[in-house]
Amino acid sequence: MNRGVRKHKRFDIRCPVTVHLSHGLNHEAEVPGVLYDIGLGGAKLGLEQPLPPGTEITLFVHFQDPDKLVSSTVRFEGTVKRLNEEPRFEIGVGFRGTGRFIQNELSEVHANVANCQEAPEEEQ
Repeated sequence: MNRGVRKHKRFDIRCPVTVHLSHGLNHEAEVPGVLYDIGLGGAKLGLEQPLPPGTEITLFVHFQDPDKLVSSTVRFEGTVKRLNEEPRFEIGVGFRGTGRFIQNELSEVHANVANCQEAPEEEQ
């Protein structure tokens, strides 16, 4: 297989991910894992189970700020492009389109920030 040169730069990052698989109307599965790198065209993940090339997935990347005060989840639609089974199930994913922030979580973050700003200071 000729991998060639990537069109987009990849950035090394470690953060948790959740992969959603749909196998029909009433059967969905979630696979937890870790993000190894990400770019405009795709990502490399480590998962707890193998996903064969060609599998259509929804990838949820859970970015967290270094102070662990705020986290954001971004959703990507993609297709598994490759699978390496050692040392962990490692997959390469090609994205279809761009990522989207999960609106519910963002509104919760904004509400928490607003609550922190409005909270009166305690007297000592």
